Amino acid sequence: MHAPAPFSPSLASRLAEDLLKAWISGDANQVNAELERSYSVPGAVGDFREEERRDLLKAVAGRMRRFPDLLEIRSQDAALSLCVRLLGHLVCPD
Repeated sequence: MHAPAPFSPSLASRLAEDLLKAWISGDANQVNAELERSYSVPGAVGDFREEERRDLLKAVAGRMRRFPDLLEIRSQDAALSLCVRLLGHLVCPD
């Protein structure tokens, strides 16, 4: 009987997690750095699922970058709430 392969998070998952951690911390400089990393992630060659994850991550990061006061409106904006939930799904896809 074979043991299941250990879970290895994808690049999109790791970047989404880093962005969520930065946002939760409230550190504007770290949030901006993680937004830039997430928005600039390269495409995944040969892996359709990872490519979709990266496309979603880029779209979420792009939307979050457009909030003028991203850290000031954490609990008040439905669009930001959706972005955060999508990041959570990227971190734990299954």
